[in-house]
Amino acid sequence: MQPKIFTFNSNRSPILNSVKLQSYFKECLKNCKDEIIVCSAFITMKGIEWFYNNLQNKKINCRVISRWDRGDLLSKVSDIEVYNFCKKMGWSFEIIENLHAKFYLMDQKDLISGSLNLTAKGFGLVPISNKEFGNYFEAIDEDLININIFLEDAIKITDEIFNEYKKYLEENKDFVIQQLPELPEKIKNLKEKKLTKLWVHDFLFNEPENLLNNFNENTEDLIHDRSLLNINSQDDLSLETIKLNFVNLDLYKWFIKQIKNKDNKSFSFGELSALIHNSLFDDPKPYRKEIKNLQANFFKFLELLKFENLKIERPNYSQVITFKD
Repeated sequence: MQPKIFTFNSNRSPILNSVKLQSYFKECLKNCKDEIIVCSAFITMKGIEWFYNNLQNKKINCRVISRWDRGDLLSKVSDIEVYNFCKKMGWSFEIIENLHAKFYLMDQKDLISGSLNLTAKGFGLVPISNKEFGNYFEAIDEDLININIFLEDAIKITDEIFNEYKKYLEENKDFVIQQLPELPEKIKNLKEKKLTKLWVHDFLFNEPENLLNNFNENTEDLIHDRSLLNINSQDDLSLETIKLNFVNLDLYKWFIKQIKNKDNKSFSFGELSALIHNSLFDDPKPYRKEIKNLQANFFKFLELLKFENLKIERPNYSQVITFKD
């Protein structure tokens, strides 16, 4: 079967290296009049200052989005000071958990996308820099729609949250990279409030028994599930370890949020299946039968891991799950 070819009515550059992309970006910043969206997993002070200097003191509405993973900040591949710089400029600073994308959108028209983070090494601002690739595009309507959907997950950082991060970094400045300290509850809860989307890859593709009994097999589905549950060795197969990782799954967090917000704090299997189908952002969406199979795996893990605040019953044909405060 031949892949579908999409033909867009959009001008684009050839693939460009860091130096040429820097030149394109400078020109776009020079011509920008109204607004910019900066989306970069890593952002350093050298990167954001270079960006500001190339705006040539223009008053631009700027929205800056980064990742701010705890490891990024502790290892200083992102600088926490970027928040105060953005605040001083009157720009919005936001974060998206697990962000890996890098794109720069100017005036809803000029779009640069590629592997370049807004750092000195990313944009070739220092002699020894990263080897990067990217493109310049004229954004089309579909690009803008997808960017807006993507940015729905963004969380705006406030002084209060910034101070939580700053305190966390000060308390853990002597961290060991293999043993990252946990984030404060206030920051973790802030991120969980944004869980509104689901993707098929958020689900476990195997029943618990298949996953536990086939550790040495390397099928695509088993590799996917081991990655989700952070299973790297036989030592990680204890139910206690699996449960610790299971509660950090986006799927589990999304489910807990949905059932706690429901008036009766209960879902029938079919009711939850319909909600999952409507919440999936995959395009095309899987068939209902596929969703039910993924949901069945989820229920089996819940039963195996014995959550005290969740009760699964089968009063008739369909299972019913209830949250107990």
